[in-house]
Amino acid sequence: MSKLFIFGIGGTGSRVLRSLTMMLASGVKVGFDEVVPIIIDPDTSNADLTRTVSLLNKYSAIRSKLQFSSDENESRFFRTKIKQILPNYTLQINDTDDKTFQQFIDYASMTKANQALTKMLFSDKNLQSSMEVGFKGNPNIGSVVLNQIAHSVDFGTFASEFIDGDRIFIISSIFGGTGASGFPLLLKTLRTGNNFPNYNIINHATIGAITMLPYFKLKPDDNSEIDSSTFISKTKSALAYYESNISKNGSIDALYYLADDVAKSYENHEGGSAQQNDAHLIEFLGATAIVDFSNSTYMGTSNMELGIKDIVSAVSFNSFYQKMRSMLYNPMVQFTMMSNALTYKVDYYKSSTFAANGNFKDLYSSLFFNDLTDFFHKYHEWLKEMQENTRSLHLFNLSCGNKPFELVEGVKPKRILNRLSDYNLVTDRLNSAVRKCKSNGKENKFLEMFYLGTQRLVTDKLSN
Repeated sequence: MSKLFIFGIGGTGSRVLRSLTMMLASGVKVGFDEVVPIIIDPDTSNADLTRTVSLLNKYSAIRSKLQFSSDENESRFFRTKIKQILPNYTLQINDTDDKTFQQFIDYASMTKANQALTKMLFSDKNLQSSMEVGFKGNPNIGSVVLNQIAHSVDFGTFASEFIDGDRIFIISSIFGGTGASGFPLLLKTLRTGNNFPNYNIINHATIGAITMLPYFKLKPDDNSEIDSSTFISKTKSALAYYESNISKNGSIDALYYLADDVAKSYENHEGGSAQQNDAHLIEFLGATAIVDFSNSTYMGTSNMELGIKDIVSAVSFNSFYQKMRSMLYNPMVQFTMMSNALTYKVDYYKSSTFAANGNFKDLYSSLFFNDLTDFFHKYHEWLKEMQENTRSLHLFNLSCGNKPFELVEGVKPKRILNRLSDYNLVTDRLNSAVRKCKSNGKENKFLEMFYLGTQRLVTDKLSN
């Protein structure tokens, strides 16, 4: 089966993977049977990373109970397989725990001449910096440390899994330390490296990437080494390097750029468990770049930027051009409608008054349903974070309550000829849908019922 390997570098990489996982759960179509996430981040306690790993594990637990080996199961919910090839989906970076940068480069054993040269390239603050929580916005440090990636056991595991026809996508930021240094080094390794398995296939693979320009700020903190006032100057320098060493030499097939000048200021945490940023519109759009890349063909290097119709404080489905809207609208509206029904009306669907329940004996007490419920909680949390962030992504009315068709921001529900309304209509459509399900197994049939039922409801009530 064809695979899309996604390298998520640094905190931004983890956050974009979080958004992509939500899209895959809703059934957004990617052009590959399997997605293989690989996170590169020396700060393994980073809460952005650990939260994404937890979400990936939850997705995989749900997906493991479903079968899509034939066309009988029409549901697209959780259809794409997320494959784990590394522990915690994370490529281990050796020798960074409990070490300063000068210990990592073995500064003490250098000749005086080399020590003098090193001091010209790195400040005392750089040399004394602990690498346990990443590179703290210093790509000069990151470029030295991450140069070892190609020689790691984990990179060899990735390379051994790669076959002809697979693709690679790289997520990074351009204004920090890990992403800004990791992307060019990783790309160079993939294109020119020859000391890992299948290098001849990987060297010629289709590779895409998204680089995030500044889209948030950090509050000033004299105790932190990260200063967001330097983000723009770092970005300008990196863009000049990318133009000469990436875009012009044809080493990448598709390069996406994203940024936003409406920047919310987050708390200034250098890393660790305190670094957990709320989900952001730009990360959501970054995930759509991965979907676009997976469904496109390329001739030479393509540089892409993404635009929306209305530059406003809150972005909705109506802000997107048709291609983006078509990619996202039906899957996300259907998934949100299902998650609302099983979150806010779950007692009704568990009861014997729901006619379709004869097909789902013991399902509601299963680990599968517990995992599904937990995933819905994470999904609603993600939507709420984006809605309350700056700039706001306001796709859904998260407080629609007993009015399931007041769901989509900016979309008025259509009137239809039916004596039933609200959740009574939802229930009627589900009872009709369960009779059309072709899949076997209660987990498959349960999600297929919701997929077919919500598909008809979106067409009848919320299409525009």
